[in-house]
Amino acid sequence: MEALLDYAWLVVMLPLAAAVLTAAFGRLMPLRGSEFGIALVGVAWILSALIAWQTFTSGTIDPVEHSLAWSPLGGGFVLEIGMLVDGLTSMMFLLVTTVSLLVHIYSREYMAHEPRFTYFFAMLGLFTFSMLVLVIANNTLQALIGWELVGLCSFLLIGFYWEEKSNQDAANKAFLVTKFGDVGLIVGVIVLSIPMFSIVEDGRAFNILALNEAAAAGEIANSSIVLGMLLIFLACVSKSGQMPLHVWLPDAMAGPTPVSALIHAATMVTAGVFLLARLYPVMAQSATVMMVIAVVGVITLFFGGLVALVQDDIKKVLAYSTVSQLGYMVAALGVGGYTAGIFHLFTHGFFKALLFLGSGSLIHAVHSNNMSDMGGMRKYMPHTFWTFIVGSLALAGFPMTAGFFSKDEILVSGQIWASNGFVTGDLVFWVGLAAAFVTTFYMARACFLIFAGEYRGGHDTHGDPDVKHQAAQAAGVDPEVVGHGEAEELAAVSAVGHDDHGHDDAHGHGGHHEPHESGPQMVVPLVILAVLSLLVGYIGSPVWTAENSFETWTATPILEEATYPFLDDGGDHGGDGEQALQGGGLLAAGPVLAAAEGELHPEVLHGPPSWHFDVLGLAMAAFLAALALAYLFYGRGRRDEDPTMQMGPFTRVLVAKYGLDTLGYKAIVVPVRDKLSGWATYTSNEVIDKTVAGTGLAVMRAATTTYHVVDQRVIDGGVNGAAFSAAWWSDRLKRLQSGDVQRYAGAIVAGTIVLVLAFAAAR
Repeated sequence: MEALLDYAWLVVMLPLAAAVLTAAFGRLMPLRGSEFGIALVGVAWILSALIAWQTFTSGTIDPVEHSLAWSPLGGGFVLEIGMLVDGLTSMMFLLVTTVSLLVHIYSREYMAHEPRFTYFFAMLGLFTFSMLVLVIANNTLQALIGWELVGLCSFLLIGFYWEEKSNQDAANKAFLVTKFGDVGLIVGVIVLSIPMFSIVEDGRAFNILALNEAAAAGEIANSSIVLGMLLIFLACVSKSGQMPLHVWLPDAMAGPTPVSALIHAATMVTAGVFLLARLYPVMAQSATVMMVIAVVGVITLFFGGLVALVQDDIKKVLAYSTVSQLGYMVAALGVGGYTAGIFHLFTHGFFKALLFLGSGSLIHAVHSNNMSDMGGMRKYMPHTFWTFIVGSLALAGFPMTAGFFSKDEILVSGQIWASNGFVTGDLVFWVGLAAAFVTTFYMARACFLIFAGEYRGGHDTHGDPDVKHQAAQAAGVDPEVVGHGEAEELAAVSAVGHDDHGHDDAHGHGGHHEPHESGPQMVVPLVILAVLSLLVGYIGSPVWTAENSFETWTATPILEEATYPFLDDGGDHGGDGEQALQGGGLLAAGPVLAAAEGELHPEVLHGPPSWHFDVLGLAMAAFLAALALAYLFYGRGRRDEDPTMQMGPFTRVLVAKYGLDTLGYKAIVVPVRDKLSGWATYTSNEVIDKTVAGTGLAVMRAATTTYHVVDQRVIDGGVNGAAFSAAWWSDRLKRLQSGDVQRYAGAIVAGTIVLVLAFAAAR
């Protein structure tokens, strides 16, 4: 097995090779470079599948690590580049390469008429490579490189249609918001590495395995863990779309739909959750860190999902859904659900990719992102209909789908954490149930609006300022706010993002036409993802009775032995924040907890999954209630007045997205653009430039003075004067050497007389 894992680096390098070859030779190829991406990412997928099979069937394995010390810095400290392959790595390999390969295939048809087709495929390869660099990293510095490359690629792809200012704004917004969080990652990595210099002996202070082992052994001070992990979590908040730094993520829909699928399913937004999972033995040492993570996750999973209720743009519905589902993952990690959190990351990647690609198929057919322009699509696009329904059911947690098993595991994790006496466990359980109701409702609403009733398309109101302003006024939102580059869907009817990817001229905007099913290159990936959305959940479900399961696959020897030290008797690792979390678990529901009352569960791994019929019953009740309500409102298609837009102040709050975009615009963009930028310009032009110019003038004058006075007059004058004096004296003294013997004799006689007279006078 280890021989195969030794070549895991090929999984990372193949997408990079695809990007380079596509950029260099793509325009010369028959398929404009897409053959490089599909072929090489396909080989990477095969290797990933083999590695996943090896690690899955072997149970919990010792991580395989190889590294190269490429830059010794002295003092025993080295910078290394390497790979760390374990179950978590292989799981992410399989997810990233599967989604990437299907996106590559799908994009062959979806982007067929795009002028920058070759550039797009080169960027897909680079994006895939960047995420895999993060996944395989054996040290935090290399992970940081992958992290930043992911951010760069997302910036370039979100702004793919850079001709429109709104798309430029969306790309800049994503870049700047995530860069704010990245400062936390950089500082957090440094904070955690400082104690490692005195712990490790081989100079690998940034090594992830060494860091996890040292933290689990209690060798790192609690203060370092709290500060370092909270700073790293700040980066995860921005990258993985947690509130309040989620504001960039819905605007990221400005990029092509296949990019949205890749970002939301397998790369950009999953990076933060993956990094928390990779460093889980570190964060598990502090109750304070886990409390903060759980609370942020709970807020995000509920309030992020609510905004999806008032969206008309199908991609925005899915975007806010992603925000909510990421909240589930983060909340799970915050309440001890390590396996549940990454299990939901795994299953969510497949059904969210399915939903985004399904929305792309719909957009491809009707040339609009808006559900109000759809309706009756079931009879026109049966394959898209059934696959979209499967994805929606999985997202809503319908029984026996992938999302059902992973989401219920999160709720069970909340129960277990509540039984340990932590209020955050209660919050995850009950708020998670409420969010499941919201999720089912907005996805049922979307399905009814898209597939029920009659087709409403064939007109072009896309991006019309009058339409946006009228809709904003109807929702009670200041229409002047619309168009500030802050996600122009402040109105109830969202403006279509520039996903105008070169459709056939016969299907151009504004033309009256009937939709049609997408071609096989788009439909086949939908079918594959639909099958995966139904089946992948079983490896982490109670139905799976084999010895090896998702938990054993993604566990490590450290995690198998790890416990939460603040739950151990006499443990003092939890710090002062421990007591603030404890609340008795009074709200937790179900006989499972009642039977275990008073029993602590300090283990990180919970063991094989089992049926929790209390959780199943509550989840099914929430699902059926939400479905019934959605059917009541939308069962016959779109109504003249959307009920979710008639909820008064609640609607206005949701349409304004809690005012976070407006607050960011007024508190950050306006001050920076209109005030700080003016001050910076004044400082640059009037202070810095004049200081530099004045300094230069002073230096020039000093140099001129030095040249004319010191150099020319003093130094050169002294040297030249000495030379002139020597010449003058030599001219006179040379006359004493005339060669006349009589003159010499006369001089001797005269000198003798002078001496005699001098002696005589002296007496």
